[in-house]
Amino acid sequence: MFRLEETDIAKAVERAKELHPTVRVIAYGEYTVTGSQPGTLYTVKCYRDTEGFKTVECTCQTCDGVACKHGMAAVALHLYMATIEMIIRRRAARIARQRSH
Repeated sequence: MFRLEETDIAKAVERAKELHPTVRVIAYGEYTVTGSQPGTLYTVKCYRDTEGFKTVECTCQTCDGVACKHGMAAVALHLYMATIEMIIRRRAARIARQRSH
């Protein structure tokens, strides 16, 4: 587990770029990510913890507090999905305001 705000992610990002893992959505905030060995899958969860930090949990063997390549691959998809969700909500709110006038 690691917190994005408190962790150096540069090395994990570079490793994820080299690996080109496949990330699949289980549910919003929960993903499966392929490992470097054929047939290896890891589950990654992205969420805000009780203190409000953006937190990533991966089932790989990386130590707590250290960013892993699987986690960073999942974070990329998670951030994309969160951005799309935000855009949809803003558009819906704008349309609702326009209809009420």
